[in-house]
Formats: sequence, structure tokens, C-alpha cells
Amino acid sequence: MIKAMACIYFLFLSVSSANAQFGGSATHPSLFLDRTRGYGQCEILIISNDSGILNAAVYNTTGLNECPPDQFDPIGLQQLAKETGAYMVWKNPRRFWVTDNLTIFLMGEPRNFGGLEFNYVANMQMPAGFKPSTGQSAFAYKPQRIRRVYRCEYLKGAAVYLLRSPDGHTWVMQTYTNHTDQNLTMLDLPHLAGKLSLPAGWQFKMKTLDRDLIFDTKGIANLVPDDLENMYQGCIDGVANFDPWN
Repeated sequence: MIKAMACIYFLFLSVSSANAQFGGSATHPSLFLDRTRGYGQCEILIISNDSGILNAAVYNTTGLNECPPDQFDPIGLQQLAKETGAYMVWKNPRRFWVTDNLTIFLMGEPRNFGGLEFNYVANMQMPAGFKPSTGQSAFAYKPQRIRRVYRCEYLKGAAVYLLRSPDGHTWVMQTYTNHTDQNLTMLDLPHLAGKLSLPAGWQFKMKTLDRDLIFDTKGIANLVPDDLENMYQGCIDGVANFDPWN
């Protein structure tokens, strides 16, 4: 079941095809989504070139559908760029949530791309050196900062998948993807260390939570992808209620 709540930025998001209700203000509605672990989602980024800086409006299937591949995959990027007047368009590979509950905030009206409905969920500046052909794999183990506001919950008794960087920060997996490893499933995540090419000083482990882990991000999120393009958020700047590594 999917319910609703309040307002603003979000990236890399998904929901089940159950009930969705909207709340918040007239200009910035929000959604509360429960039981999101394992649900599929996808994103399209409409990118402008502002004096050499690539800024993107992020559209996601949040609250609307689970991104059926037979509808998402055929969407043509060049045609969509022409239709939207964008400098370029990029498709974030289809992902699956590893979180249990989410509260996300919407930036504006939904749009239809290639017959698939997307919510407008974020604005962001693309990382320096971004190339659509390589996507996030080019930034593996390179932390990024993006602007968003949202709440993410991992419930007591649930498994979480953690990276530890050499500077002592813990990173918690938010989404996984089978874009790079087409055989990757949720069942493989506890053993992901055997699939990753971890740089020197980085560690990976699974942990079962003895209490709820909550990320409450009010403006800046620190994110990092691994070399399979799975995405993690850092327990940095006080966004998490505790560090789950120890």
C-alpha cells in the first residue's frame, strides 16, 4: 500500500503499483510510500547546458508505475531531446529500492515520456565529466553531493548493505540495479562483496538492523555508486539517526 504526505527534491525513487495519495501544499505535494523494498523504478533526466554547466530536471516513475522495461527501454533519447528542447536526455538504468519506507517530495507536474508517466522529483547539477555513454559507472566509489529533501526508513530486522570508505564514513545501499550485472537480484546482495571490485581501503558488509535506521535528508545528500552502479547514501552531515556499521 502506498500513502501520501508533504514537499521538494528526490532522486533514484520507486513505488509499487498499489494506492497512491498526495498531500502537502498546493505547489509541492508529497508521497509516503511503504513496503518499497524490491520495487522497480526508472528515471529520465532532461538536461540543459547553462554556460557549460549541465543542469537536469529529474523525472521518475514514483507513484505512477514500476517502470515496465518493455515501455522504458524503447524510449528514444534523441527524439525526446527534440520534443522537450533539451540539450540532452539521459535514462538512469532501471533500479530497485532496498529501503522499506519513503517520504518523497515532488517538484512539479508529472509528464508522459514515450507513453510512460513520470513524476518531477528533483533538480540537480550533473557531475563534472559526465558522459551519457558511461553514466554512473564512471563515478564508482567517487562520492557526489546532490540537493534533495526526503525521508528514507530501513526497519528493524531488515538487512542493510553497507560500504565503508577509507575516511571512516558508512554508506547504506538505497537502490540496486541489474543494468551492469544482468543476473543480479535481491538474493545476491548479501554476497555482493564477491562481485565488487573494491578500491584499496573500501569494505562491504551486510547487517541485520536491531532498530529502525532513518535517513532524514533536508537539503544535501551524499551519494556514491559502486562499480555495478548500485547506489548508496552516506551517514554524513547528521542525516542518519545512527551509524549502522558497528
